[in-house]
Amino acid sequence: MTRTPTISLVPTAVDLALYAGDGARLGIIVRDTAGEAVVLDGTVAAQIRAQRPDPVALEAFQVDIVDADAGSVVLSLTGEQTAGLLNGDAKFEGAWDVQWTPAGEQPLTVVQGKVTCVLDVTRG
Repeated sequence: MTRTPTISLVPTAVDLALYAGDGARLGIIVRDTAGEAVVLDGTVAAQIRAQRPDPVALEAFQVDIVDADAGSVVLSLTGEQTAGLLNGDAKFEGAWDVQWTPAGEQPLTVVQGKVTCVLDVTRG
């Protein structure tokens, strides 16, 4: 039986686990298929949604392009943002992704995956 090849254009899946009330900082270096750094001209955005089809994001990461020529980005959430994901529950499960839109071009999602957040124990 001949197997039909598949070309996947789905971005790499990276699951993210957060702890409610704690701030989070995540560094990402965007590379092409040859392993070379991608020059990040344009904009980068990252969001969390309870479900992928939801029309409104629950949270948006603060995005700092640290070194555009090296493809280096830092994504941040505050403790207030992580705590807000729970909405009175002990655990949140949803989805997140990071999208780069080069100047004058179509957006490209560079990473995507599941996101979880669990209730913290020590609260002030």
